[in-house]
Amino acid sequence: MSRGMETEDRELRERLRRLRVDPPDGGFDAMLRRRLLVEGPPPPASIWGRVRLALEPRGRLLWPAAGVAAGLAVFLALSLVRGRAGPGPDRAVAATRLPATKIAVVRLNLSAEAAVESAHIRVRLPPELAFWADGEELPERTFEWTQPLRSGDNEIPIAVRGQRPGRYRIAVSARIGDERVEDEVVLEVVDG
Repeated sequence: MSRGMETEDRELRERLRRLRVDPPDGGFDAMLRRRLLVEGPPPPASIWGRVRLALEPRGRLLWPAAGVAAGLAVFLALSLVRGRAGPGPDRAVAATRLPATKIAVVRLNLSAEAAVESAHIRVRLPPELAFWADGEELPERTFEWTQPLRSGDNEIPIAVRGQRPGRYRIAVSARIGDERVEDEVVLEVVDG
């Protein structure tokens, strides 16, 4: 080692020895140190405190993620509850109201994903409803016909009249090749 390096090394050791000396008793640092020594070590953290400390770096994402998860759980639970409530006598079905003295134009909407050359369509009424055309009641309870359907919505208007108050179901079916689609329209006839 060179003489200059020895001198620097000695000076560095001197400075490091001076750092180990406690600060004078009158300063803030000394007062704080004495208070900390009197208080002793802090009590151990509670279980919740340890969990919170473990999750703290990820906390910014944890609470929003928990909120999203809770919202998704509620959505799925409500979807399951709604899905289990199938059609039945205790389930309310939306119905179109029609006074018994009036004629209703029921607009059937057949939706096709692609254009169809020939669809066989059938509409069947219960005995309490009647088809109406050219100002008079028709004796038929079922109409069947074949027509092409364009891609998208195909609206078919049908005029009907109720004979007495009540809730009635109009059965609608369409057959395209060997595929058959069935649905119903609820019509409520009221006094008036």
